[in-house]
Amino acid sequence: MNWRRFRSLIYDLLQVLPGRALPEWEELSRVEGNKPTVILVSGFAATNRNLSVMRRRLQNDGFNVVILALDWHALSDGVRGLYRMAEKLSSVVLELRKGPCRGDSQIFLVAHSAGGLVARYYVQLLGGFHYTDALVTLATPHQGTWLPILGLFSHLIIKARCLLQMTPISPLIRKINASQFPVGFRLISIFSADDLMCPVHATKINLLAADPGAIESIELPGVSHGGFLVRKKSYRLVSQLLKTAQAPVVKPEPASKTVPA
Repeated sequence: MNWRRFRSLIYDLLQVLPGRALPEWEELSRVEGNKPTVILVSGFAATNRNLSVMRRRLQNDGFNVVILALDWHALSDGVRGLYRMAEKLSSVVLELRKGPCRGDSQIFLVAHSAGGLVARYYVQLLGGFHYTDALVTLATPHQGTWLPILGLFSHLIIKARCLLQMTPISPLIRKINASQFPVGFRLISIFSADDLMCPVHATKINLLAADPGAIESIELPGVSHGGFLVRKKSYRLVSQLLKTAQAPVVKPEPASKTVPA
């Protein structure tokens, strides 16, 4: 491991504790119906600073932004884990659809780390594909990873249920990978070989896809786990994908490509 990769790992470990969700992040009354809305679903290594950076950039690009955070202070996350977050995401989207985001208003999901598992569970098993338009995941372990087990020997044990749900044998991982993916719904997974907390093999998308052309994997070199929320090149890619998310899907099979560093 070279010095740059080691420094990135230390940086991610220092930020692995989820921050406390700020009240204004979930304020739905600020959502304007004439703008597309992004729901940013966070997991581990998503501090208040990291989420605020992504939120500000999305707002500057003309998006409404609602943040659903894995909150260190929410004990229910430790009891029910990621299932609770998926149910909360469902409630937030329904409120938006009943309010400012009626009709043709677009709602996109951008999910980081464990948040991507939450978003997939919502889209595939809670009917979320009916109410949202696309999902972009950042550094999400779609196949699960054993690294979260290390958190059980640290202060993160209070989030033990969430950590266990990220392992390859968890019922949540098995359910989302065994469930058929909705026809026409776009899922784009962005990953990095330089993300030492979410190995490349864990990010592979292997599911029953009724429309495989809607599934895409993109490698973004030189980005650490927490860096997906703050690096400009990561945001530029997310912004580009959101702007083209409604384009017709023409690819015959899942694509895997690399974005130049």
